[in-house]
Amino acid sequence: MRTAKTAISEIKINGILRYRLTYPTADGRKREHFTKEKDAQDRLKEIQADQKQFGMSASAMTSTVRADAVAAEKILAGSGLTLVEVARAMLAQKTATDSGKPLDEAAQAFLTSRENTSTIHQKVITGRMTYLVRFLEGKNTASVTIADIQRLLDGLDRATRTKDNYKRTLVSFFAFCMARGWCASNPASATAAITFAGKDVDILSPSEAAAILAGCDPAILPGVVLGMFCGLRSAELSRLQWSAVDLAQGHVTVAAGIAKTGARRVCPIPENAKAWLAPYAQRSGNVIEENEHNRNLWKLARVRAGFGPFWSQYKAVNDAQNDPATEKPRKDLKPWPSNALRHSAISYKLAINPDLPRLAYESGNSPAAIQTHYNGLASPKSAKRFFAITPDAGAGNIITSFRAA
Repeated sequence: MRTAKTAISEIKINGILRYRLTYPTADGRKREHFTKEKDAQDRLKEIQADQKQFGMSASAMTSTVRADAVAAEKILAGSGLTLVEVARAMLAQKTATDSGKPLDEAAQAFLTSRENTSTIHQKVITGRMTYLVRFLEGKNTASVTIADIQRLLDGLDRATRTKDNYKRTLVSFFAFCMARGWCASNPASATAAITFAGKDVDILSPSEAAAILAGCDPAILPGVVLGMFCGLRSAELSRLQWSAVDLAQGHVTVAAGIAKTGARRVCPIPENAKAWLAPYAQRSGNVIEENEHNRNLWKLARVRAGFGPFWSQYKAVNDAQNDPATEKPRKDLKPWPSNALRHSAISYKLAINPDLPRLAYESGNSPAAIQTHYNGLASPKSAKRFFAITPDAGAGNIITSFRAA
């Protein structure tokens, strides 16, 4: 390495003697001025030592850079890391981050790759991707951290199972990104495991099921019957057409496009369910319309059967939840069991015929899930009572239509 030439000269500035130190740097020649010759000589020795060890780039360091270097050394003290190691690691991280793809573009690519899945699945993951992009606005796929995803999951006001499903979607998304070189690791898979309380599945008793049906308006009754006795999911019912319901053959076809699993299945319709459906069967159209009015009809039916309370803006629902004598909230209402219609259908079917593979197919589930969640919840005796619930021609249904308040 060539030794840089330096020189100290005497000059006068405003009539005052000064000592000018001139030396070459990587950025060109530089000058410093001193009032004492000894100070100039000391500085010269310092520069020559730096240039001998580090080259002329050391002389180009500004006072700010030098101060930063000293501060960085203090920060790293005791860590076992050197400034060079940290600088290389940070550069590698920046390079990786710069290679990331904007989250909105990556999310759209991910959704496009899922176009062959069911409509329901696409709707669910679209909502999750939209929330991810909004929550981490300004980030790209490579800059998202484990802490970012953990913060997102911790902030979800959802049931434990829903959170776990959301995490699974995010794990799949970042695996998709990794395969395309848009991120170096999967931040979602490294988040804390989501634990479940292990709450048992709750089902309706035959008397509760009968009370539910008795309180249903005709607008929602067919959907409730298919959920209660065939085990269709609520999302599947909201898209089911009458053309898929064959009362003569005794089955309902859940097309791949509306099934949660994306696989077509055929579910038998029990004899009692046929009796409930017969007066309402049509050649075409939706079995049940998905709208706010029908959602409140469903709340009203459950309140009439002794379940609640439910939040509603509809006067009929709120009136039904109040004690007519005191006009205060009823204290006899029981919490509505989650997915009670589907859980009841599967549990009672299993009690009558423990054919796990067949029931798993009809339910759009796995034999292991059927065994784990539904086995032993109902007895054969109660199952016979459940599937013996038929319309009571003498009493009729408790039907009261209502209007929005």
